[in-house]
Amino acid sequence: MVYDVTDFLTSHPGGAKAILSLAGQDATEEYDPIHPPGTLEESLEKSQILGPVDPSTITTVTPTPSLASSSPEKDKGTNGIPPLEDQLNLDDFAITAEKVLSPKAWAYYFSASDDLLTKQHNNVVYQQILLRPRIFKDVRDVDTRTTICSSPVAFPVFVAPAAMARLAHPSGEAGIAEACGREGVLQCVSTNASLKPEQTMAGRVSDKQPAWFQLYVNEDRRKSEALLKRVDELGFTAVVLTLDAPTPGKREADERVKNAASTTSAAPGGGIQGKSEGLGRALFAGTTPSLTWEDIKWLRKHTRLPIILKGLQTHEDAAMAARKEVLELGVTGIILSNHGGRAADTAPPPVYVLMEIRKYAPEVFDKLEVYVDGGIRRGTDVVKALCLGARAVGIGRPALFGLSGYGVDGVCRVLTILREEIETAMRLLGVYSVGELGLGHVSDLLCTSGE
Repeated sequence: MVYDVTDFLTSHPGGAKAILSLAGQDATEEYDPIHPPGTLEESLEKSQILGPVDPSTITTVTPTPSLASSSPEKDKGTNGIPPLEDQLNLDDFAITAEKVLSPKAWAYYFSASDDLLTKQHNNVVYQQILLRPRIFKDVRDVDTRTTICSSPVAFPVFVAPAAMARLAHPSGEAGIAEACGREGVLQCVSTNASLKPEQTMAGRVSDKQPAWFQLYVNEDRRKSEALLKRVDELGFTAVVLTLDAPTPGKREADERVKNAASTTSAAPGGGIQGKSEGLGRALFAGTTPSLTWEDIKWLRKHTRLPIILKGLQTHEDAAMAARKEVLELGVTGIILSNHGGRAADTAPPPVYVLMEIRKYAPEVFDKLEVYVDGGIRRGTDVVKALCLGARAVGIGRPALFGLSGYGVDGVCRVLTILREEIETAMRLLGVYSVGELGLGHVSDLLCTSGE
């Protein structure tokens, strides 16, 4: 299909150069993984949809290399990935994903801010927390079931709002929704998903399957208000307001990839645009950096759903969220998160913030459900977070890596591995249900390197 997007150049959220660099070419492979189906048709006038191309008129040309369609394994002519049953842990999926994903997709998923210190700390911090197994317990049967924001789930893990899932697999966020339904867990859908909310929700296995919607507030509040109206009508069970990224972090691995959005090209009105900003930064176009506590009142006016605040990184902000006037606006939970290490580098791992709240603001746990995300790679990580007061934990990259190469079944396998590891850890700790996990099951001592 041919489109005349001339009038749309100045309003394209990703900037004009992303379009100009592909002008007159087949942009399908760059466009499809990033934009929900139907986006162009909704954004353009009918007169700007010029019609299909007659294949007989196409002149063979050497196309601009598309990072969205190339990967080392595809170039070798073999998928080169292990059988799904041979993926034994979440790190196995990351290794496989790096092989099968395009350079653009891998850079976007893998990237984090600056020197990656927070991302790396997220991954290793759980190794510093020691478990305290108990003996003489009949743990033949253990129960991982719980509730998250009043929704029953099979175990205390949810898929965090990871964007651009179609970079991993054509099923995208709808595939993740199906996997979550099959495994009995909750999905949080990103504003920057590569499918529309309607398309993602259509992937659920049941209309009763719980799902949260993660919101980035647009500078044009009318756009966010219209989106919230759709979210309320689609059956989402909570709105997650993201607060940890008022501006995008500097994701150098992402910026180094010469994708379409960073190709040097002519700018509207003359001049040259050549700054490499990366897909992550481009997705933040239009997001407002000016939110305050007062904006919860605005949000409450435009949604009837429970509100969860995402991105708290100090006990002071957790205590602020637990104030009476905030609770009365329908805030029911907080997610301790540093955006997967993609915002402020050297910010604390969420589990440290969990400990901080435990020490300085323990009343928060009585007033709000507290969730954490970032760095979860083992069922023992989940159990340690629960022992320290978390209601549930979120995973982002592992779900995307499971989707890469394996589709829906890969995400199911990721979730199954975590559930089985949680059950094993519970048996070794001598507990029958997740509600029994507490401070007595983790040591006060931290096993740190060099000690």
